[in-house]
Amino acid sequence: MRPIDRIITWATTLATAAVATIVLTGSPAAADGGGYWANQCDYGRACIKLGRGHTTMNGPIWNVIGCGSHQINDYYGEAMAQGNSTEIYYIDNRWDDVAAWSSRPLDENNLATNIWVNC
Repeated sequence: MRPIDRIITWATTLATAAVATIVLTGSPAAADGGGYWANQCDYGRACIKLGRGHTTMNGPIWNVIGCGSHQINDYYGEAMAQGNSTEIYYIDNRWDDVAAWSSRPLDENNLATNIWVNC
């Protein structure tokens, strides 16, 4: 093998390994960017907690920022509404309602795809 071919092969392998590391160590497929991970549901927020014992480096609870529709894509075990009521929608077209100032368990075996915050 020519030296330039060896360098190209090495660089390709290194780039593939770097991309795989980034993809495999990323946080759960949470949301559309309209929120943040924490260890608690902050005042005034609608929140969802990862199910199946999963967590992220910043905590297992996604605090949603803003009203309306927010895309999510993971399995959640609990929803909390610290102010406004919210709905969690699943891939099979079912949903769970969460009344304002309450919390409830979610179907953590069903993929959640959207959270709607009523404002």
